[in-house]
Amino acid sequence: MGKVTLKDLAKELGVSTTLISRVLNAPRREDGTPDCDIGKDTAMKVLELAQRLNYKPSRIAAGLRSGKRYLLGVITPDISNYAFSEAGRYIEELAHNDGYSVMFGSSAESPKRMEELLDIFAGHEVDGIIVTPCAGSEEILRKIVRQNIPLVLINRDVPALDGVGRVFLDNIGSMRQVVEHLVKGGYRKIEMISENMDVLSLRDRENSYRETMRSFGLEPYIYMVDSDTQETQTRDAVLEAARKGTEALITPRIRLSLNSLKAIMDAGLSIPEDMALFCHDESPAWTTHSPSISYVSQCSDQVGTEAYRMLRRMMGGSPGEQILIAPKLFFGDSTRRK
Repeated sequence: MGKVTLKDLAKELGVSTTLISRVLNAPRREDGTPDCDIGKDTAMKVLELAQRLNYKPSRIAAGLRSGKRYLLGVITPDISNYAFSEAGRYIEELAHNDGYSVMFGSSAESPKRMEELLDIFAGHEVDGIIVTPCAGSEEILRKIVRQNIPLVLINRDVPALDGVGRVFLDNIGSMRQVVEHLVKGGYRKIEMISENMDVLSLRDRENSYRETMRSFGLEPYIYMVDSDTQETQTRDAVLEAARKGTEALITPRIRLSLNSLKAIMDAGLSIPEDMALFCHDESPAWTTHSPSISYVSQCSDQVGTEAYRMLRRMMGGSPGEQILIAPKLFFGDSTRRK
């Protein structure tokens, strides 16, 4: 047999080519079945036959019929960041299963660079975009919405932006649980090192830290460092915290966490005996480090999966929604009870 066509599949099963097309072009549910109005048994027979006969759809022909390009765009601040790259991996895997290709780009926290990437995506007529916004990107993203390109925000919000989907970790709840864990462990002088960035998720973590500390009758204190001199300022903050007798440090971003850990070790301080450490955002290093580091997972698998599914629904005409993902905390030896 030569190249297998929709007509071949339809003839084999005694159904219409329209039915075959609806099954093969439908997104997949969690159990792998097509999310369409065709009966489950019939739909699975279509998939099994297509796999057995090694059916390969023509995406060019499908695009001409449907107006789709079977192409998605994904923008993160830094693709080397573990949480962002993991979310991207899940998005790409799901997209591949549905016959879509994915274009990736990193904004490097630059609105200008994000605008350039979005212009490239729009020029390629992508079917939808998933993006982690950077500071100052509201109007750039609004332009995408005006072009009627389905858009899902992940990890960070732009509250004034309408007509988009949203998938976020519960940053307020996660930081509340971090402080509660430390207080229950006997820590009282708990401080934070954060970064001067106009990013809502970071502000949510800072505000939740302050509110939870005050709910326990404790005084919050946040050292603010600048992005371009972060390593030096983080080192100075750690040394100042040690001088003041700070018992535990919380770091709300991965780069801050890595710089804080380095500063603590360089200062010859013991974790957690001299200073406990709780990091927001995960890294493979946390479980292999000695002592193991307590951290909040970004739940990248859930974020990537939910963002992709929402984008597919929006591409089908559904409005965007907001999904808030419950945080997962992992407790290492870096916050052992006092």
